Amino acid sequence: MTATAHTEIYRRLKGSLAPVRFPAAHLWRARMQVAFKRKLPLLLLFVPPWISGVVFSFVVYSKFTLEQGLGSPIPGMGGAGPAGSMAGALAGQLIQVHDQIVIFTYVSRVFALLAIAWFGAGLVCEDQRAGAHLLYFSRPLSRLDYFFGHFLTIASFGAMVTVGPVLLIGLVAVFSSPDYAFLFEKWDVLLGSLGYASLNVLVLSMIALGISSLASRKSYALAGVFAFILGSDSLGAMLAGTQGDRDWSMLGVLMNLRRLADWMMNANQSRFDWNPWYSLAIVLGLAALGGLLVARRLRRLEVVA
Repeated sequence: MTATAHTEIYRRLKGSLAPVRFPAAHLWRARMQVAFKRKLPLLLLFVPPWISGVVFSFVVYSKFTLEQGLGSPIPGMGGAGPAGSMAGALAGQLIQVHDQIVIFTYVSRVFALLAIAWFGAGLVCEDQRAGAHLLYFSRPLSRLDYFFGHFLTIASFGAMVTVGPVLLIGLVAVFSSPDYAFLFEKWDVLLGSLGYASLNVLVLSMIALGISSLASRKSYALAGVFAFILGSDSLGAMLAGTQGDRDWSMLGVLMNLRRLADWMMNANQSRFDWNPWYSLAIVLGLAALGGLLVARRLRRLEVVA
């Protein structure tokens, strides 16, 4: 019995391999697939913000539909005739809807913190602990691609609980208002709410990635994220209460985000009165610091790989 080799199935490759396009997107897709396999965290972290978004959307819808044609409840304040009364009622409805959107952005800070901390706190440290970075950087994958792949992962989960519900409430407000009045009268609120939600996700994601690059386990990184963000807010609130000056609240990450929310959406009443540019500089500085920590850790990981 003789052995034969079927050489016709072994063919030399002609040409060259095409370069991998957007390697960060492949890493992001793989991370998202792994995260979506665990249903319980998704259920606990995604259902409450979307339920809140639906509730706020119903409130916004009721402001425009159930209260149309009621006019001003104060005699003489609705203008002359039914037209003035309807205009005054519409103006009041726009202000109330504006306030509802601002209130929801306050709530969304907590939802974003929970989702980003859970899904993003262990991205870098768990790769190092399992040795997955050796595989990533030998593919090859650059440090920038590695960073963007993880940042897109953590930002995606943050956007799902902040940008998504805010967009839903804004669309309901636009299509429920008479002749799309909310779009023409309060377009700055719509842009401000989306811009603030994006800024919120950016800042919290960079802080979580920075802390993850310093920790050795996900549990340590998770505790570090909550300790840093909530601890800074507690410290700022304590100093503001003891010193009698609310400017001490600028020490808190969430307090600065709330100040930016009031500023970017032209809130009718703001709890804080310091210059919002200070808050913008603080949160962007924290985001930059988180990026520097990640870059420092990835430089070491790439050398080892």
